[in-house]
Amino acid sequence: MQRVGLAVTGHPLALASSVDRDAHAARRVVLVAGGTAGHVYPALAIAKAYRQHLPSTEVLFVGTPEGYEAKLVPRYGHTLLMVRSTPVVGETWARKVRTVGSMGGAVMRARRLLTEANPDLVIGFGGYASVPTILAARSLGVPTAIHEGNVVAGLANRMLSRFVDRIYLGFAEAIKEFQTGSVLVTGNPVRPDVAALANQPHDAPVPGQPYRILVTGGSEGSSFLNRQVPKLLARLASGGLTFEVVHQSGLADQDSVREAYREASLKSSVTPFVEDIAKAYQWADFAITCSGAATLAEVAIVGLPLLPVPLSTAAKNHQVFNTIAFARVTGAFWLSENAWKSDQPDKKIATLLSHQMAWREASESVRRFARPEANRALVTDTEAIIKARRLERKWSR
Repeated sequence: MQRVGLAVTGHPLALASSVDRDAHAARRVVLVAGGTAGHVYPALAIAKAYRQHLPSTEVLFVGTPEGYEAKLVPRYGHTLLMVRSTPVVGETWARKVRTVGSMGGAVMRARRLLTEANPDLVIGFGGYASVPTILAARSLGVPTAIHEGNVVAGLANRMLSRFVDRIYLGFAEAIKEFQTGSVLVTGNPVRPDVAALANQPHDAPVPGQPYRILVTGGSEGSSFLNRQVPKLLARLASGGLTFEVVHQSGLADQDSVREAYREASLKSSVTPFVEDIAKAYQWADFAITCSGAATLAEVAIVGLPLLPVPLSTAAKNHQVFNTIAFARVTGAFWLSENAWKSDQPDKKIATLLSHQMAWREASESVRRFARPEANRALVTDTEAIIKARRLERKWSR
């Protein structure tokens, strides 16, 4: 059965009252998120949503020691359980064979972990740890779901789609990726500190003050943005604009990016990773970003005008498809790395920053993509799944 719905009008929000009535019910939910920050932050958002709407819920995370979850999850006060798994995409055939061959052992280890945890629900958000953990949950009869944030589904979620009770989507365009399963479009959950900005105004640039530019290439950084953005801002500065820049570079390029801004005499703060991204969004007048699903969802919540530049190394070119879907709703101007020409974005950025009306229109357009209800919608629907499974077990006795 395929079931498609939109959170803004349909099924999940209609169930909100049932969540409220059951606010004190005990729950134990396992969230599986690993690899990149783009997988981990939506899971952290759902953990927060569960604790807001069902305060007695105990949330456990499953991940790998190598991924961003190893440092992000404990920082937010959650328990992280480890399941060792290895990537398949981008690996040699020999390593792929070894990975597939070791999957049975990974599933058995995940079974032991879940048997001890005894969860009511397991949700996967992509990444290496999702496959053995979701398969283990399925074998134990535990309700399961996955969330796919991108327009083009990742390999782990495509593999798991036939085994789970529900597939949640960040983009309606991703429906075509899943030929089987029960699908629900919720939007992409955003981390709690960013979600808190949903109803706050974002002020236009102040005339006469330096324009504040946020550059972010995702958790690993973008070598393309690291090379091109300092040049871009230097050209705009030569035309009379002044800037303050926060540039998230990743680890590899931070020294060269700092040097590029120093040579251009631009005031900048270059950091491998922006720890307080909500504060950075509030601070910024304009963003130049890659097109990860989490980033697009977050800038939309804040209403921050931006230039999206899809990461050319993203698997299956999925960031281009994310950007196309984002631009369809917002009308945002965007450039691929291959289409970038030396002065192509200059005039558009200068016009937007220099004219408050144009900036406000762009801010309002970006907010059309926002899905502030995504966190609540997903929690509400998972509650329906848990209750339905409990009812089935009751009647089968």
